[in-house]
Amino acid sequence: MLALIQEYIDLIDEILQTNRTATNLARARKLGQNSKGSYTLDNRLLKYQRRLVVPESVRTDLITASYCSLAIAYPSKSKTRKLVKTRYY
Repeated sequence: MLALIQEYIDLIDEILQTNRTATNLARARKLGQNSKGSYTLDNRLLKYQRRLVVPESVRTDLITASYCSLAIAYPSKSKTRKLVKTRYY
């Protein structure tokens, strides 16, 4: 159980670090600096419509972790997508 929690914490750290440093988010980051196009920067984290932007390089890991943490309840693909979409972009 602790190993699973540590994996999730490591994933969150990776998402936050990648959000702050991903070169493919540079254009969106510039928009966020000027609060244009629904992008904002909050504590150097890029957000879109108040949701954290998740770079493509870690999206699959986030979706997998979200699904696995909910697997006990057997959520469908659409329910998992909806749950992730409310917090992340």
